[in-house]
Amino acid sequence: MAHKAQQAQPERVIVGLGDTGLSVARHLHRLGMPFAVVDSRLEPPGLAQLRSLEPEVPMHLGDLDTPWLQHAHQLVLSPGLSPDLPQIRAAREAGVEVIGDIELFAHAADAPVIAITGSNGKSTVTALVGEMARAAGVNAGVGGNIGTPALDLLAEDHDLLVVELSSFQLETTASLAPRASVILNISADHLDRHGTLDRYAAAKARIYERAETRIANRQDARVRALAGAEAVSFGLDRP
Repeated sequence: MAHKAQQAQPERVIVGLGDTGLSVARHLHRLGMPFAVVDSRLEPPGLAQLRSLEPEVPMHLGDLDTPWLQHAHQLVLSPGLSPDLPQIRAAREAGVEVIGDIELFAHAADAPVIAITGSNGKSTVTALVGEMARAAGVNAGVGGNIGTPALDLLAEDHDLLVVELSSFQLETTASLAPRASVILNISADHLDRHGTLDRYAAAKARIYERAETRIANRQDARVRALAGAEAVSFGLDRP
């Protein structure tokens, strides 16, 4: 049975209260922006922390069937939830903006961003780039889909932000403009979510849309095509 808070229609709704949803709540709390929370679980993992942060936050728990979603101004969707869920699709069709945590991050980040994705190796490369930056004396924050959620990185001052991004995060991101972005490789993955390899690759390719420098694995034909002719390439062969 769903827990349904009797509250006025919220303008901004966090959908999903896992690690990412909780980081969104912390971010909005820091900005003094009101929000509500919807989760299909009666006791999502971040519930106690949320109540400590915002004791009076409006919540709808136990399902996603609430008019809040169709009448909000903005939904901040956790990456574990598909934008193709019927309730989310209905919200989009009603004109509601559906974004994810990385879209909020894109608008709020002041430091340059290096964005990293790929089917394999992205966590290792993200950690390595962060360590290289720190070894060079750069105050780098490292996170995203690895370790610290991206929005939590903004609670501290950094000279550089190195973030690992998943296809789930990228499909709800439109404004991220990294100083540099890279797709390491693309292979069949998460097709239960994306449906086809082309749709999965298209989600990954969003990391390049506003990037100042595109970096690509030249030995992966699909990545090379997505990055374009002006990309900086890497590989085991000679360029």
